[in-house]
Amino acid sequence: MTGIVSKELEVLGALLAFDFIGFAQKSAALDPADPHYGRAVGAAFGLAARRRFPRGATSREISEYVADVLGSLDAGAEDFDPAFLEHLVADGLHGGAEPDGEHLDPETTIQARLVLTLRLVRELGLDPGQQRELLAEAALRVAA
Repeated sequence: MTGIVSKELEVLGALLAFDFIGFAQKSAALDPADPHYGRAVGAAFGLAARRRFPRGATSREISEYVADVLGSLDAGAEDFDPAFLEHLVADGLHGGAEPDGEHLDPETTIQARLVLTLRLVRELGLDPGQQRELLAEAALRVAA
């Protein structure tokens, strides 16, 4: 599992650094068939969500947040079901690395978490050092 964790966190790290060429190259190396696919990104997403909403959030706050995120996307908002994103945010706030209930395919789940994590990290104002700390903490959580 260590290989998939480091690869996923490299993908997320490239995205956070706005290294879109590296992001595309590293993303291509991920295997959606791996049973641990998405866990590391899920862990980083959950950490960022709990930092953004340290006291949790009501369903309405989550819904408003997702609407704001989708409204801010230049393109691609139509790729994401708002109810699914709300579910991911709620699961992330409760420490869930695996979404409960209905699942979309692993690719959609990881893409949604990548988009949301990028947004959360930007809102939190995490500098590159703090971003590396977030990724390291996510790696530790997945390894535990």
